[in-house]
Amino acid sequence: MLVNCAGMAIAGRFEEIEIGQFIRLMEVNYLGSVYASRAVISTMKERRMGRIVFVSSQAGQLGLFGYTAYSPTKFALRGLAEALQMEVKPYNVYVTVAYPPDTDTPGFAEENKSKPLETKLISESSSLCQPEQVARVIVRDAIQGNFNSSVGSDGYMLSSLTCGMSPVTTITEGLQQVVTMG
Repeated sequence: MLVNCAGMAIAGRFEEIEIGQFIRLMEVNYLGSVYASRAVISTMKERRMGRIVFVSSQAGQLGLFGYTAYSPTKFALRGLAEALQMEVKPYNVYVTVAYPPDTDTPGFAEENKSKPLETKLISESSSLCQPEQVARVIVRDAIQGNFNSSVGSDGYMLSSLTCGMSPVTTITEGLQQVVTMG
């Protein structure tokens, strides 16, 4: 199993974020996962077994004020995960994309230093999760072969409402997505 979880966030208003920061976030959050996944995918396909996890973010499911540099990098992981799942499923390799909420990490503390007030208010509308809780959910979902992984009832509803044409793991999940779609 490969868990692509290296990442960083820079929050700020679009016109106040230096262009170099957009590039840096894409290199770390998106390309970092591409490079690591490319390093293991051939071996997983040869063994006809494997799991690849992409840790996105709830900000990778919908755009949020203050995350014009961050959200697109996390949306990109979703697109990569969806396309890659189609390519590797015949080899018994499964992809999971995780959408964790705000999590109490040193990176989150750093991110809070530059958040605009509006972004802080949005962030404060939900609780801060502990890393251990988030990790348990992601690993459980990956082992079970779930494509989507979300934490808590808020995360589950957000994943259901923004699922689009994401792969479904079970018929029940597919029916639930149809019922809750906008």
